[in-house]
Amino acid sequence: MKKWGLYIFATAVMLISMASCGSRHDDMVPSPSPAVYYWKTVFKLDSIQQQFLHRYAIKKIYLRFFDVDFNEQRIPIPMGTVQFDSKAPSGIEIIPVVYIENHCLERPHDLAQNIVKRVLTMASTNNINIKELQIDCDWNNRSRRTYFELLHDIKGQLYRRGHFLLSATIRLHQLSQPVPPVDYGVLMCYNTGNIHDYNTANAILDAKEVRPFINKRLANYRLPLCAAYPAFGWKLLFEKGQFRTILREIDLKDSTLYRRISDKKYIVLRSHSVAVPDPNSFGLMVRAGDEIKIDEVSAITLFEVESMLQAKRPNINRQVIIFSLNSINTNKLSAYEMDKIYRR
Repeated sequence: MKKWGLYIFATAVMLISMASCGSRHDDMVPSPSPAVYYWKTVFKLDSIQQQFLHRYAIKKIYLRFFDVDFNEQRIPIPMGTVQFDSKAPSGIEIIPVVYIENHCLERPHDLAQNIVKRVLTMASTNNINIKELQIDCDWNNRSRRTYFELLHDIKGQLYRRGHFLLSATIRLHQLSQPVPPVDYGVLMCYNTGNIHDYNTANAILDAKEVRPFINKRLANYRLPLCAAYPAFGWKLLFEKGQFRTILREIDLKDSTLYRRISDKKYIVLRSHSVAVPDPNSFGLMVRAGDEIKIDEVSAITLFEVESMLQAKRPNINRQVIIFSLNSINTNKLSAYEMDKIYRR
């Protein structure tokens, strides 16, 4: 009886300990460090980006390796694979990220094995020692079961190859869903609005859009989380109030082509062609009367959202990830503001 009493006592202590740990969901986030995303098809660090890595003591780069999408035969294949024109910087951990189109979850056969094999081959080819893989997918209630099965299979594939961590991005609307089978999540605090809606105040980040998700769901979300914040802007082209595209390279200072009509909006004065990323294209025609809407995120908005998250999850900003390193050249945040974002 004494032994049973000790057993019951030890079990009770263990359960209390587990419950206590479970209430501090963010304590398990691995080795928190200042981090950035890199989201281009060519990995090439210029002097400004290298200075950024040094200035903010960046220790992790979450690097998009490739996307997964259907080919013409509706078979999931890798697309937009990153090419390495720069070596991975020493002293900085590279975490491969794979973006999966939601519709590819309809046919997940062998997808886990193919993803893990390709990631490890790319890492080995480029002399990158990886400890973790991250999956990015805008899954929903209908695709949840298949997605979770895929994550489980990926985790098994990684475990058999050396105990790798598996993380996943978490969008705000996914906070209402069950927790995915990963080691931790990255809460994406960007692209929070409807980019296609002309009347959206700011499609990149708007505290009013974020607040309802945080107030209702964040505190009780049972997965370790860190947070990712935007340091980028974009120019959105609208024709008669209908969204057309994101403009990549355009000089709004050219007063012969554009006229400013409000703080964040311009009107096209005469029709002309603008450059697009596709090298085989002749360009994109923008027409007189079209409007260009600028979305940028101020430091004040970032501080507000950071504080909102921290009030619900005190440790969520222990690791901050900025999206993205390849937009650092054009972001308008000062060094002081960026340092404050990382150190809050």
